[in-house]
Amino acid sequence: MPKLMISLDKKILDENSAVAKRMVDYGLQDSLYIIIPNDTEKFVELSPEVKVWGVEGNKIMQFKRLADKGRRIIKKNVIDLITAQDPFFTGLLGVILKTQTKIKLEIQLHGDFFSNDYYRRTGVKDYIQYWLARFVVLPVADEIRVVGQRIKDSLLKLGVKEEKIELRPIEIDKQTIVNYEPKTDLKKKYYDYKKIFLCLGRLEPVKNIFFLIDVFSEVVKDKVNGEARQGELRSKRESPGGEGALGQNKDFLLLIVGEGSQKNMLKEKVVSLALNKNIKFEDWVDDRFSYLKTCDAVLFPSLSEGYGLVPMEANAAGAPVIMNDVGVANYELIPDEKVKIISVNDKDAWIQAILNI
Repeated sequence: MPKLMISLDKKILDENSAVAKRMVDYGLQDSLYIIIPNDTEKFVELSPEVKVWGVEGNKIMQFKRLADKGRRIIKKNVIDLITAQDPFFTGLLGVILKTQTKIKLEIQLHGDFFSNDYYRRTGVKDYIQYWLARFVVLPVADEIRVVGQRIKDSLLKLGVKEEKIELRPIEIDKQTIVNYEPKTDLKKKYYDYKKIFLCLGRLEPVKNIFFLIDVFSEVVKDKVNGEARQGELRSKRESPGGEGALGQNKDFLLLIVGEGSQKNMLKEKVVSLALNKNIKFEDWVDDRFSYLKTCDAVLFPSLSEGYGLVPMEANAAGAPVIMNDVGVANYELIPDEKVKIISVNDKDAWIQAILNI
């Protein structure tokens, strides 16, 4: 089935990237024509079956040029399906192309956009995109592909017909992770620390890293019995001189690994709290399994997730996981002795869960 894919992932234009190689694999089954908004005009033929065009301009010009490019590709080639990466920019573009060409439209939902109000309160742009997605894009789509049960449930609550939804979870190669021999040992790399807590992923607002830094600042200051009640913990922090009455966890490390628009601001936050010794940053690493297998726990404080690859891989690696109730939480990943799921932004519960590791 020849497909026209509308994507936002510029890495597809890099022939050596992992995502480009994945597209080549997809092309073994179906011819694939991909259009992407980009900083410059670019064409890459990843394989005889996979061709990629990057289109430059501001958002408005990119939208127009991508629509023109999509129409030309459809006119020149036999296309059976238009697939859009999200229900927003690419989804709206997909709706226009479907309306003009009558070709089936698939919308991919990798994020949990509809089960909470996060995407309705992050700004005017996101608010408008949310309502366009809900009342224009989703109703027009012929198929909606989701990566997690939570997303499917949220669509069903909106009244989307179940036969229109395809649940296709992200596959985790658990056995590969279990058998993986770490190339890096965090306990040796950061040998001065008693416990190492890992946060791995994109440093963007939805990942909620500022909240995690605030939580960890309290963890470093507080030393309470593992059975201490949350109310006691709160009163100790809020009472005059309460901080002085608590011990110190100076040998705890929060290691934040990743890239994103908030990285510099997060570093400034750490400096302002004088936590340079307890919170450190590393650039994204390809050898993430080593990190997952040699830390004391993985922390996942996201405000919204469509799935949650990191906690799933961490669980397969045997690492304790502490996460907000988003994405795979309470669906694909069930609470147990190594999985602690917390109501979104329950600060005291987060502090206690970390101290209990």
